[in-house]
Amino acid sequence: MRLACYNGLMALPQLTVAPSAAKRVRHHDCWVFKDELTSPTHSLRNGELVELADRHGAFLAYALYSAHSHIAARVVSTEQRRPWDRTLLAERLTTAIARRATLLGTNAKRLVFSEADGLPGLIVDQYADYLVVQSRTAGMETWKDAIVDLLRRLAHPKGILERSDKEFREAEGLPSLTQVLDGTVPERIRIEEDGLQFWVDPYHGQKTGFYLDQRQTRQWVRQRVRSGERVVDVCAYTGAFGIGAASRGAQVVCVEQDEGCLTLAKENAQLNQVEERMGFVAGDAFYWLKAKAESAERFDWVLLDPPSLAKSKADTLKGRQALHHLLVHALGLLAAGGTLALSVCTYHLLGLTEEILRIAAAERGVRLRILAVTMQANDHPWILQMPMTRYLMSWMAQRDG
Repeated sequence: MRLACYNGLMALPQLTVAPSAAKRVRHHDCWVFKDELTSPTHSLRNGELVELADRHGAFLAYALYSAHSHIAARVVSTEQRRPWDRTLLAERLTTAIARRATLLGTNAKRLVFSEADGLPGLIVDQYADYLVVQSRTAGMETWKDAIVDLLRRLAHPKGILERSDKEFREAEGLPSLTQVLDGTVPERIRIEEDGLQFWVDPYHGQKTGFYLDQRQTRQWVRQRVRSGERVVDVCAYTGAFGIGAASRGAQVVCVEQDEGCLTLAKENAQLNQVEERMGFVAGDAFYWLKAKAESAERFDWVLLDPPSLAKSKADTLKGRQALHHLLVHALGLLAAGGTLALSVCTYHLLGLTEEILRIAAAERGVRLRILAVTMQANDHPWILQMPMTRYLMSWMAQRDG
């Protein structure tokens, strides 16, 4: 490892990367893995800014280094004359927020989506007048004070909460943190989406408190559900899908294992004055679906949005088996002409989902017509050269006959 000139003022550690990584970086990927570094790294600090070079010493990019993660370097700039600094950080934040300005019909949105916005490891979600921030990498952790200061100036929130959960931070050698970084943030925040209202628990809720990424799929379902139809919302979380269906006059059952989430779902039903059309079941989706499929009860809509079933590539087989199990029983609940809305948020299963669905349909002896395929909402952009930025897809499958 040698030192490279940085901004004409100081020297940066220069790391040489393998040809495979150099090719990806030149093609706008931003991850370099530990086994792709060919320079010693023992003297580098966790989160330190480094320069990446190919085996011939040619500049590739500026990156933030992680001493603990398998992803050893995350690219923050590929322009040698635009090194990573507060000015570039401010520019990226400004651009990301401006891109979401045209998103209408809601006061809850993702303002920053990590690598997709050139800010690897940083998540910023807006809930009405408040921001929830996740710092998922050692590199972003070193810039947290600057990020908070810039967000205060750019977004003018009443408060900024950090929800840097253990799930993401452990691999980076960082502690789990939940703390108010600026102003005050209430225990509950009320948001609006397409005329509906929801309570969000930013301190304890899954992700940062609400499934913002499902907005477009919720819209698709809500536009097509009809009054009097029977709907089951499995893995309902805080009830957003089910409440949308009930607002159209459907009769809805929400199934959710987490009783805290179920309590919030009931409050959200009351908030939208649809509680009389909704029932709530505290139960495990795997067991509940199996028991119901063996009964005579059938539904016009089965909404299935399970949590991630494979956290790593090594878990793919286990995740595939779990999804197959869920689908066999979910399809058993569909009435003739009914629609399954299946959402998969597991990157390692996205390419396998249609095959898993096909096999489950064959086992049930049903023919499925695909009505639509949706993705994560557009404030969670998918960058083509970074496959990991596409992590959520939904299949709308109607039972023929």
